Amino acid sequence: MPVTLSYDLQTDDVNQRTYIRSMLERFGWQRLGGSVFRYPGAGGDEDWLNQVVPSLMFFRSYILAKGITLRFFTLDASSISFVDQSDPVGVFGAPPVSGAALPLVQPTNNQSSVGAIQALVNAATRSIL
Repeated sequence: MPVTLSYDLQTDDVNQRTYIRSMLERFGWQRLGGSVFRYPGAGGDEDWLNQVVPSLMFFRSYILAKGITLRFFTLDASSISFVDQSDPVGVFGAPPVSGAALPLVQPTNNQSSVGAIQALVNAATRSIL
């Protein structure tokens, strides 16, 4: 299933923008123009657990680690995930946060540790630094 990713970063650092572009392309995303990408790329095979999920986690970790403000983010597959922080008055969606600030939900059983989930998110962000 093709997926389209688009985003807008609030940064003047061209190196950060090109780094993200390079990372997405390395994971098999095809650049359609600007900061709009399609997965799978032309003729590519789909590999969600080895390409899509890690690339999105890497994207999230990179902007957190570098302190980049994500103004706009859309992930479109069969449904859409949408963040728009470009209008200070009409903010829509939540930007990524550190592990301690994750809005976690109480599961039906407590086998999954809150601390382990928070540590995973924080470790992924630290790996970028």
